[in-house]
Amino acid sequence: MKALVISDTHVRKEEDINTLIEIIKPFMGEVDIIIHAGDSVSRSLVDLLDRLKPTYIVSGNMDYIDTASILPEKMVFDLGRFRIGLTHGWGHAPGLKERVFDFFKQDDVDAIIFGHSHQPYLGQRDGVLLLNPGSPTDTRFANRNTIAILHADDELKAEIVDV
Repeated sequence: MKALVISDTHVRKEEDINTLIEIIKPFMGEVDIIIHAGDSVSRSLVDLLDRLKPTYIVSGNMDYIDTASILPEKMVFDLGRFRIGLTHGWGHAPGLKERVFDFFKQDDVDAIIFGHSHQPYLGQRDGVLLLNPGSPTDTRFANRNTIAILHADDELKAEIVDV
């Protein structure tokens, strides 16, 4: 199983949706699901992603109220034989990895996917894969636009992809 992992898309208007679709289109044929780690911002993007592929998505701190009200802050789901924790994250970038790791301490997950900082990150902590896909559309806090691909086959692995 393969997932497209995105976060911090900050879609506010129709042209933003079109830009994002152009960015993710090359990956859609090779993935089974979409995972969005928050700050989708608009409800129309949430609805569109779910029409494209099965989608797991959480709320972010910048989501409009109609979007945030229908999305959870935290989600745990199975991807093949692996348990995935998904949240947006909060606070300043320093310490973000530690905060999201602690947020899932009781959930026995194999991976934690988060966003918020717009900075791509791929690492491990105590045997748990930590993945922040960065942002495919915004470089306010990062010097490049990125997404991630998560592979859940015999092993769980991820790659950060510049877009």
